[in-house]
Amino acid sequence: MKLRTRLTATAVPFAILALTLAGCTNDGTDGQPDPEETSSSAEQTPGVTDITDAPGTGENLQGALADSTVNECERTGDEWTVSGVVTNSTDASATYRIYVSLLNGANDTRALTQVDVAATEPGDTTDWETVIPVAEDELTCVLRVERYEG
Repeated sequence: MKLRTRLTATAVPFAILALTLAGCTNDGTDGQPDPEETSSSAEQTPGVTDITDAPGTGENLQGALADSTVNECERTGDEWTVSGVVTNSTDASATYRIYVSLLNGANDTRALTQVDVAATEPGDTTDWETVIPVAEDELTCVLRVERYEG
């Protein structure tokens, strides 16, 4: 009688495992996604990065997003034109580093470009512009603005 109890106790977990595995089938893709269901984002080309100074690396930088506005952010052909104005809100001459990011709907960075703005006197404005070679639709322009005395 003890032998029968041991076999039953051992056989039950194996039977459950076999029934569980029987519900799994191979759909013929070997675990790979169906090519027709692959999203277009997986096929995106790498984003464009055109910067000479990593954001946040300058000495004595101050965040100055409020000093800059975007006047244009639009795609024409295979490139985006982004332009705006920076206004020096301080009491001293200042230079600016503006980092323009182009983001898609999933907030993936498709481009990052640096625009340097020469010394701007207190209260004065300076126009800036950049052209980014990205042939993608429905991107959003986002700025990071750094201000430096000088």
